Amino acid sequence: MPVKIGDRTFKNIEQWQVNFIKEHYQLKLTEIATAINIDYRRVGEIINLLGLQRERHWKIYLPKTDEVLEELKNPYLSHVEIAEKYGVSDACVAKRRKELDVSVRKKNYDTLIEQQVEMILIELDLAYHKQKRIDKWSIDFYLGRKYCLDVNGSWSHSLPIVIDRDKRKTAFLNSQGYYYLAINEIELGNLDIVKEKIKEFTMGFPC
Repeated sequence: MPVKIGDRTFKNIEQWQVNFIKEHYQLKLTEIATAINIDYRRVGEIINLLGLQRERHWKIYLPKTDEVLEELKNPYLSHVEIAEKYGVSDACVAKRRKELDVSVRKKNYDTLIEQQVEMILIELDLAYHKQKRIDKWSIDFYLGRKYCLDVNGSWSHSLPIVIDRDKRKTAFLNSQGYYYLAINEIELGNLDIVKEKIKEFTMGFPC
């Protein structure tokens, strides 16, 4: 059902997401966006429409050095890798690369935990499609044959409202005949166990 905020009507926004924004609007936009699966720019737009006044979150900028410039120009370094090294957001890296007209080898909007799981999938020689859309739900890694794999961050997926969303997502996928596995961030402390878990999950793949 469409949600009206101010003079705008949003067809793809649910009321629980608006309620979450009202309650947590002082968090960083990217944190809110991750928790409710909405683009951070849309989150900012909704906050403005609601008339909420946020405290300023001071940004940390990339150093303007020759070393950073060379890394930005390297198409084999992801936004996330550079962001992690210098303690900035991957959006900050993407903006600098856009200013420099630098194209990377592939889209690099993955979280670090998604990168860890992706390396396991490559090691297991499993084909996958990233950020697959199924109905209104987004799947981190779609392995084909109705096999879906998500990687859940500890902070956002511990929130009650996100836990409820995860339950609804799992129930929907199961009702449609999909096989669904969620890897939690804490499990990535032992990649061998995660690897075995994925191997067992995909054991039913037809040859």
